[in-house]
Amino acid sequence: MNMARYKSGIIVLAMAGSALAQLPTARVGDVTRLQGQGTNVLIGYGLVTGLAGTGDGGKFLPTMQAVADLMNRFGANVQSIRDVESSKNTAIVMIQAVVPDDGAREGDRLDVRLTAVAAKSLVGGELLPTPLVYHDRTVDGLFAFGQGRIVTDSTTTTSGLIRGGARMERDVLMNVVVNGAALWASGFTNPWIQADQTYVTLVLSESHAGWSMAAAVAQAVDKELGISADVERVALAVDSKNVVVLLPEHQRGDPASWIRDIQGTPILMESNESRVAINRPRGTIVVSGDTRMSPVVVSQAGLTVTVVNTSPDGVATLPAIEQQDFVPVDVETERTANVRDLLEALNRLKVPFEDRVSILEEIHRAGKLHARLLYEG
Repeated sequence: MNMARYKSGIIVLAMAGSALAQLPTARVGDVTRLQGQGTNVLIGYGLVTGLAGTGDGGKFLPTMQAVADLMNRFGANVQSIRDVESSKNTAIVMIQAVVPDDGAREGDRLDVRLTAVAAKSLVGGELLPTPLVYHDRTVDGLFAFGQGRIVTDSTTTTSGLIRGGARMERDVLMNVVVNGAALWASGFTNPWIQADQTYVTLVLSESHAGWSMAAAVAQAVDKELGISADVERVALAVDSKNVVVLLPEHQRGDPASWIRDIQGTPILMESNESRVAINRPRGTIVVSGDTRMSPVVVSQAGLTVTVVNTSPDGVATLPAIEQQDFVPVDVETERTANVRDLLEALNRLKVPFEDRVSILEEIHRAGKLHARLLYEG
């Protein structure tokens, strides 16, 4: 695309001839994760001390009860919570620590995030040792202890962070290798899956999920690893989000290297679904895939946009343009207009974000935007 002219709210887009763009490549690991691999959340309910009069105060009964219980535990004779109700330097907090995708071993340190329940500020506070458990009540046992000095953000003082504040007390391991019987039990009943074989399942990310991408991943893995596995088929797209990959018998003693090879397999991204994702809180528009548009006219704030093809000699023939309150986006035979062309033109004229969104929404509503329109945030 060549920008032939833009001035005074007029955009003329000259579309280059049918030059073929180079297809981008990615790795299978860039667009998928392993089933069984994912973050896990540990939670807790703890007591913070050392606040400069910004704690929960004597009117918040749960804090006073926690302080009294703590003091009694260490030998102080607290007869009634009234004995500690004047304390304003303590606060009850909710605690969260995230175990990463690859799991954690005993002794690993995790960051701890805290939010106040009733305190005005957590500045200067320190979390007393607090047990952390799994967020799902059906999973029993202590997983970690959290403690340490709280660091607050300048934008909010009622939440904070303790870097490396949680120490793991037990292992959290990720099991990504399963047998065929387990896959059948989970609903994958394709005859190719054998009960006595072992497999890993690739799960496409939300932004890449789709039948074409699932098939592309399976085909790429088949092509890359089929000879090494010495089988007719290595991978199968069982639906639009999951690709099951065989773990050959000779790799069962070393699954890590096989998974490394799977995730490192290159894949062409031509099958990526066309999407336009709008995030109003952040003011962003993200375009992916071949987001084409059919000829369309949209009335919007006095802006005039015209898309034309270049002539055979490479010179853009500028059509006669009158100042008028509409935006035509059109193209003829050699190449179809796309959202990137439109957004680039609007960006050069500094068209406000909301106006850009309105134009895209009207084009989509008219059925002329050939892509999924998504809203995020």
